[in-house]
Amino acid sequence: MKAHSLASFLATTLILATGCPGNPPAAGSTGAFGVVTVNGKQKMYLPLVDPNASGNGQIAVIDVGETGNGVKGASALITDIDLGTTDHATTTGGDDTVIVAASTDNPTIWLIDPTKDKVTKTLSLGTNAGYSDFSGGGGYVTGIAMDSANHRAILSVWNGFALLDTQSGKITKTIQAAPSENFGFDSAHQRIIAPFYDCASSTDPHGNDPGTCGTYKNTDGTVITDGLNVIDLADDTVYTYVDAKAADMTSPLGGEPDAAAADPANQAIVVPSESGDYQNVIDLSNAAFDKSKKTFTAPHQKLGNIELTGIAVEPTTHDAFLEDEGNDTVGFFRVDRANDGKGKLLTSTMPMMPNGYYWSNLGDPHGIAVTTALQGGRSVGFLVDGTRDWVARVDLEKLAGLKADANGAIADMSSAVTFLSVTN
Repeated sequence: MKAHSLASFLATTLILATGCPGNPPAAGSTGAFGVVTVNGKQKMYLPLVDPNASGNGQIAVIDVGETGNGVKGASALITDIDLGTTDHATTTGGDDTVIVAASTDNPTIWLIDPTKDKVTKTLSLGTNAGYSDFSGGGGYVTGIAMDSANHRAILSVWNGFALLDTQSGKITKTIQAAPSENFGFDSAHQRIIAPFYDCASSTDPHGNDPGTCGTYKNTDGTVITDGLNVIDLADDTVYTYVDAKAADMTSPLGGEPDAAAADPANQAIVVPSESGDYQNVIDLSNAAFDKSKKTFTAPHQKLGNIELTGIAVEPTTHDAFLEDEGNDTVGFFRVDRANDGKGKLLTSTMPMMPNGYYWSNLGDPHGIAVTTALQGGRSVGFLVDGTRDWVARVDLEKLAGLKADANGAIADMSSAVTFLSVTN
């Protein structure tokens, strides 16, 4: 990823989960903030970099359902949570029973009661915790996905994925795999979608690498340096995507596949290639998994020719919402249509913020989210500005209906945007 100074603390896409059986699957991507429904209200848990008056880390709780006043902006801050330590969080995920917060910059993990917005427990990854390192991000924990049905959180760490039991507040195990900068999760099919690159740059305090670097190989035996793992949580098998016809056998899905999101209904996943400037849409419903070789193949489509690395997918409408990190560009397409080879990417640029400054999306890890729990079931996307002073709520249905030119570019998306103030 590119280094983007102010935004480099925060994470990618979103976790949306209600924690209630029978509800739609969680939006399958991870990032800087979680959005959860608590007592009928949608709340965003946004880590802040600046300490509070006591010098402690803090998390802003935002009412993302606030009616708002379009691009003129509206106040939406509910409260700030004191983390009780000078350590700060950079990523959250959660459901209506618990919010889990963690950091790229320290090994502390916080459990938060979303009904009281108070920290209930802190724990640590331990003194032997390693640190992942990507081209513009990395750290102790780079993303969190909630597996509400199994009362656990999945944390991406330097050597794979740590599973945290949210009832006991203990890490039960770590699945060994290449580290992932912004991973995805298919809660319906219990699959971790884990793109990887720069594996050997990750290390523990003793100088050890994750131990899996160099073990992933394409069909001709070439080591895959930039690739994709899919982890089946039924037995923790790590399957690596291979392609005998790849233009580059070391990077079968393009260079720096730094994020992922899942659309469980049609078992499609989206994996952006940052250096390739396109989106891979991969059909896991027609995948062939080889357990003996721990590899898989699957049909896939390429979409777009623009850098949009932040990705979130709404699992009931199949809307994909995208962002260009550290910039003001956003994108939209329908995953089901793209999976059939009929997708069209729409792009636009964010309007000026109410304070008169240009919008800048968060960098690594990304800050993007989707939900249908607001506005009568309409698909809604969220972005956070790099200053963390503003949240943008984007009506994706309205965005998709705006006039676009032959290249899919929308000249003015302001009618689809509502700005919400984090600072009030």
